[in-house]
Amino acid sequence: MLAPLHNFLRRFRRDDQGSIAVEAILVFPVLFWAVLATFVYFDAFRSQSNNLKAAFTISDALSRESGYVTPEYLTSLHRLQEALTSSNHDSRIRVTVIRYDEGADAYNVVWSQQQGGANPLTTATLLSMRDRLPVMPDNEILILYENWIAYEPIFSIGLDAFTFQNMVFTRPRFTPDQLCWNSVNDGDYTTATC
Repeated sequence: MLAPLHNFLRRFRRDDQGSIAVEAILVFPVLFWAVLATFVYFDAFRSQSNNLKAAFTISDALSRESGYVTPEYLTSLHRLQEALTSSNHDSRIRVTVIRYDEGADAYNVVWSQQQGGANPLTTATLLSMRDRLPVMPDNEILILYENWIAYEPIFSIGLDAFTFQNMVFTRPRFTPDQLCWNSVNDGDYTTATC
């Protein structure tokens, strides 16, 4: 009675029919997850790259601006940011003009404006960012353009939603005090901050 059972088990152990199907069933979920993870990570890097390119593009445009930055102009920059990144998620921008005082060894905010929910930068908050600011000569002016864009992965692969942030520093192209803020869209030098 044990012999037929023993023979059956021996044949069953040597039989390799269907092993490919079993291996495929075991490997397919891992392979599927790897393809989705590759897609999600590629999409995140693409989104970050688009955000950074938009920051450089807008910062360069600001460095060439000789007119006033107004609320209407800032709204247009925010729309441009959203168009360049082609994202369906929320984005924020902040434009700040910074001056360095070598005697006091201090970075000072000349003016700062935002769109989309970011807070304007102040000299006090600029102090906490000192380690990320570039070395500047005395009375040098820099334009700091910052953008934030929310990113939410398309598939859940263990990567949580987060926000990309970029900081781009640019010198004004023509004169140090060329980029001025004017809170009035059709204002003149009396309502401008330079």
